[in-house]
Amino acid sequence: MKTKSVLLITFLLSCSVICFAQDTIRAITLMPTQDAERFFNNGTAKFNAKLYVDALPDFTKAIELKPDFEKAYYSRGLCRVELIMYKIAIEDFMKSIELNPAADYSYFSMGSVKELDGNLKGALNDYENAVRIKSEHDKAWYHIGVLHFLEKNYNAAISDFDHAIQINSKDAYYWNDRGSAKRQLSNLNGAIEDYKIAIKINSGLPFIHNNLGSAYREKGELKTAIEFYTTAISLKTDYCIAYNNRGYAKYLADDYVGALADFNRAISYQSDYAFAYVNRAAVRYKQKDYAGGLEDCNKAIAINSNYGDAYLNRGIVKEMLRDNTAIDDFKKAYELGVNSAKQYTIE
Repeated sequence: MKTKSVLLITFLLSCSVICFAQDTIRAITLMPTQDAERFFNNGTAKFNAKLYVDALPDFTKAIELKPDFEKAYYSRGLCRVELIMYKIAIEDFMKSIELNPAADYSYFSMGSVKELDGNLKGALNDYENAVRIKSEHDKAWYHIGVLHFLEKNYNAAISDFDHAIQINSKDAYYWNDRGSAKRQLSNLNGAIEDYKIAIKINSGLPFIHNNLGSAYREKGELKTAIEFYTTAISLKTDYCIAYNNRGYAKYLADDYVGALADFNRAISYQSDYAFAYVNRAAVRYKQKDYAGGLEDCNKAIAINSNYGDAYLNRGIVKEMLRDNTAIDDFKKAYELGVNSAKQYTIE
C-alpha cells in the first residue's frame, strides 16, 4: 500500500510539471467561468474605449459560457443602448433583474432607455423601482423629477429634486431643474436662488444663465436679465434661444433696434425658429413695418400651422393693412387656445 501511495504522488507531480511547462494545455483546462470572466473583461475594456460593436460579441460569449452571468447581461444592455438597439437592450436589463432582483442599476438603465424611446410611464415605473431598492440613487430621483416636470406636476418634481440634492448637492442640473420647477409655480426668488447655486457649481453651462435671465425678466428686472442672456451667448455663440430671449427683454425695455438685431441673429442660426419670427413681427409692428410683420407671421405659420400667437399677430398686422381676412386669423388663434384673441372675433 505504501508503494502505491508513492507512485500516485509521483504521477500527480509529473502531471503538474507537464501542465506548468505547456501553457497551451493550461489554457485548454480553464474552467468555463474563467473564460467567461476573460470575455467579460475584454468586452468591458472595449466598451470603455467606445468600441461598442467590438464589445458586443465579447459580452455575448461571456453569457454563452456562463448563462447566469448577471453583470454580463447588464453590460451587454448598456452596449446595445449605445448602438441604439433599445428593444433588445431592455431584454438584457430584464434578464439582469431576473438574476438579481436588487439590481437597481438595471432598473435605472431600463428606465433611461424607455425615456429615450418616449415611454415615459414605463420609465417612471423603472426609476421608482430603482429608488425603492436603493433610496440613495440620486440620478433616479432626478429623472423622476424630470418626468413629473413634464407632466406639469411641479410640486412633485420639486420634492423629487429635493431628494436628489440631499443625496448629491454638487450636481448643477439638479439645482437648475428645481429652479425651473419653482419658476413654473411663480416662485421667482426661489428659482433665482437655485439657478445661482447651479452656476456656482458649474458656470460653464449656458442654459443655466439663460434660465436665470428669464427669471429676472419675469420679475421685471430687464437690465439684469439682459446681462445673463449675454453671458449665455458668450458661452454658446449660436445659442438662438438666448438671442430670442434677450431680444424679448430688449423689446420689453422699448429697445426695438436691439431686439430686432437679436431676433435676426436667432433666425440666422435657426431658420425654422417660429418663435423668433413671431417676435420679430411684433418689433416690425412697433416700427410700422406692417408688410415685414406680415411676412414674418406667414413664415411662422408655415413652420407651425398650430401656432396660435402667430395667427393673433398676423391678424393684428392685417388690420393695419386693411385686410378683411384679419378676423379669420383671430378666430383661428382663439380656436388654438389664445384667449386674448376673443375680443377681436366680434364682427
